[in-house]
Amino acid sequence: MKRRADIHDIAFAVIRARMRLHFTLMPKGNRARRMYFVIGHPRNGTTTLHKLFEANGINSLHSSADWPVARHDGFSDFGQLRPVAAYDRAYPKARFILNFRPLRSYLISIATHHQRSFSPQNFVNEIWRRADYFAWALRYFTHRDDFIAVNIEAPTALQAVADFCDFTVAEPTGGRVHNASSRAISKENLHNIETALAALDLSDEAGKGCLVSRLHGADYDDLIRMRDSIRFLE
Repeated sequence: MKRRADIHDIAFAVIRARMRLHFTLMPKGNRARRMYFVIGHPRNGTTTLHKLFEANGINSLHSSADWPVARHDGFSDFGQLRPVAAYDRAYPKARFILNFRPLRSYLISIATHHQRSFSPQNFVNEIWRRADYFAWALRYFTHRDDFIAVNIEAPTALQAVADFCDFTVAEPTGGRVHNASSRAISKENLHNIETALAALDLSDEAGKGCLVSRLHGADYDDLIRMRDSIRFLE
């Protein structure tokens, strides 16, 4: 089963272009201040990280809309669609956090959240989009000490983020936030997730917090070296 372009590719391209334009035109505020950008996918602990920022006195915003960078210092939600490189150029003291979780957990979470049926091809496409984004991030932030990638399901994830950000508080008020749907995932989606994973030979890998996937093929070893050059917690 191969990746195929779908409506989500078009929608995400439009959103990325809009967000890039919005950032270009909007006020930037003090560019010398410390900024915190959570640049992973939604359904990966973004609310918890937002609460962690707030617990440490950061003026934080958790929103899927355009981020008003002049009015806040911490940002989360839909980070994979943001103009990350533009933020990096504009704010030299910024810190970037790539939040992720095991692939199977991620697919189950988004399917449950949206409460609609997804085909095996839909899941294959999303698996590829995620892997390609991780590869881009590793290449972009190679050998950088202002970037960390964290499996949000790891027991020490929040402590790792707190240490990276020089925070004194390592746990949000009230603990971690789990924005789980009150409805169970459908048997159809669960079956289609496993079908997609099996078709890509990722059934075993999908249960682990992996930044580099076997999907990367010939680039796998290079990406592992890039991963080992940055801070990460899998």
